[in-house]
Amino acid sequence: MPQTSRNCECEKHTSCAHVILRNGKTMQRSVLILGGGIAGLTAAAELLAHNWRVTIVEAKPRLGGRVHTIHDGSTPIELGAEFVHGNDPALGDLIRKAGLSTHKVCDENRWFKDGRLESIGLWERVGETMHRIDPRRDDEPFATFTARELKNKDDREMALGFVQGFNAADPGRISAHALLRSEVSSERSSGSKQSRIARGYGALVDWLTSKVRDKGGVIRTGAVAHAVHRKSGEVDVFTERERLTADTTLITLPLGVLKKGTLSFKPSLPRKAEAIAALEFGNVRRVTLVFREMWWPKHDFGFIHSFADVLPTWWSDPRGPILTGWAGGPKADALVERSADELKKLSLEILSKVFGEKRAALNDRLLSVHTHDWAGDPHIRGAYSYIPVRGLDLPKVLAEPVENTLFFAGEATATDAQMGTVFGAVESSRRVVSQMIAA
Repeated sequence: MPQTSRNCECEKHTSCAHVILRNGKTMQRSVLILGGGIAGLTAAAELLAHNWRVTIVEAKPRLGGRVHTIHDGSTPIELGAEFVHGNDPALGDLIRKAGLSTHKVCDENRWFKDGRLESIGLWERVGETMHRIDPRRDDEPFATFTARELKNKDDREMALGFVQGFNAADPGRISAHALLRSEVSSERSSGSKQSRIARGYGALVDWLTSKVRDKGGVIRTGAVAHAVHRKSGEVDVFTERERLTADTTLITLPLGVLKKGTLSFKPSLPRKAEAIAALEFGNVRRVTLVFREMWWPKHDFGFIHSFADVLPTWWSDPRGPILTGWAGGPKADALVERSADELKKLSLEILSKVFGEKRAALNDRLLSVHTHDWAGDPHIRGAYSYIPVRGLDLPKVLAEPVENTLFFAGEATATDAQMGTVFGAVESSRRVVSQMIAA
């Protein structure tokens, strides 16, 4: 069997990927990474730093996955992930190394209720609700918990609206115990404090991509993997055009793609298949409106919530005269068939009502509308993952390596229940790189 070389010329590395074969020759460990999102790019950069041979296989014509930044003039527009949640050290380290600056997001939250806006301590009130969940009781859907424990209608509406929007979840399906675990984990890293990368998340994708290419990594875009065949000492990955072979394979594909079953495994992975089937993959719909100039009273007003509306959450952005509307969970599902033009009309109706402006006047000020149908995207198929009732161990099952040959990363493998976050994807990559080096 091959052994790690103790006299390799790469001895200066913390952990070298060279191995000695029986004939005395050396070779590098190789890996195929399926998925070129944040998890795949982060893992690729770190493995290249440890002298692995890395090939990224990405189905889309671009890298970044659910991070997709475009520019309307000089203003970055996020079609996917936008916020840096809390003070996660792994993501913060990447941003610093990339030389990117961030700015704090206004943490003011207001509720449009009974025809007027009122300030609310959203994070505090939701946090109090989550801490009322008793982990000693049997797990149950969050909607069941709120119906029993929250007698105040406003508290119940706020909690259910928050879970739909922030977790992209159906309150009737998401685990109450998972929400409690997520809240505790979030509080450790000041998760209620948010910031943005000034140039957009796409700048981090660009930096990671350059890092991978500069270190000799191979990137194949437009390559859809449809089969992974594992055998002694190597893995074959079959795309529509070719067969690729490496010592190991790291799978960072979105849970929505894995649930669709378009990627087959040989031998089969029944334990993984059960976890994939059981985990939930929620949906979001967001629409960003770019105006000629700012017309709302306060440039950076933070967040406005109108829980009764089809697009219940709105936020401003100091980088430009733009407003973004957001729906998650069942509310996003109800918008799946809506076109960009229909979303524009709905958005202007809501903004007209909330700010007391005539819709025609808002339409005259509107320059452009940007949206992306993540549920209809064949290489994503939704937004991000959440844990069903009695499913706290499912992310751990999905994250487990298979015979030190197949490895799994991505936000769906976040074991602290903080799924659906960029930092969850980054931390999963750090974990899996350690596993691969140890193996």
